[in-house]
Amino acid sequence: MIVHNSSRKAAPAGRTIWLWLVVFVAAFAGLTWVALTSPPLRVDIDVERAVQAYHPAWLETLTEAISWLGFPPQSTIIDAVIVLAIFLTGRRWEAVCAAVAAAGSAGLWFLLTPLVHRPRPTPDLVRVVFELPSGGFPSGHVLNLTAFFGFLAFLAMSQIRPGPVRTLCVAACVALVVAIGFARIYSGQHWPTDVFAGYVLGAAWLLLSISLYRWRMRRSGAVEPAVRSR
Repeated sequence: MIVHNSSRKAAPAGRTIWLWLVVFVAAFAGLTWVALTSPPLRVDIDVERAVQAYHPAWLETLTEAISWLGFPPQSTIIDAVIVLAIFLTGRRWEAVCAAVAAAGSAGLWFLLTPLVHRPRPTPDLVRVVFELPSGGFPSGHVLNLTAFFGFLAFLAMSQIRPGPVRTLCVAACVALVVAIGFARIYSGQHWPTDVFAGYVLGAAWLLLSISLYRWRMRRSGAVEPAVRSR
């Protein structure tokens, strides 16, 4: 009976996910058009300078450490270790979908960045910690962490019973996703619109990963433990 009720609720939830997916894809398409056709926007420069206006040593160290997490090979190792840990707990389909969230978002970056090839911020306009050779649109750090840690937050919500542990897991994932966007702007290695595009595309890929997860759960007749416990 619980599975039946859950299935009845799945259809409206599924429609909402696809509606948001359309919104995110449309927003990313608009941002891509701006990146392809416009020089650095005045709002990009103004926001970047405002973010960089306060730069004490501790903030420099913190943002560099946060950005470091998103660079390969460490980003690949971190994602792989987390996916393996999920797999070893017996949640194999959850591990597969987490891997899809991580690998798919990375693949999107490798595909789109050379196609758009938007120049990154330059030292004559804003402060740049160090220059990177690849294009800056969208932000790969933001894209990957939004999709992967967003999916981990979803798993925590569906797999862990309500309580301090679940709250801590979700808060940690959300904090990291928010912090990486600030760090990439603060470093001067992305324009704010690059970062926003990373969030939008990462959210779209996150929704697809969640949809894949729920599709398999519905086909198997399974219900997440947190749902069963209510």
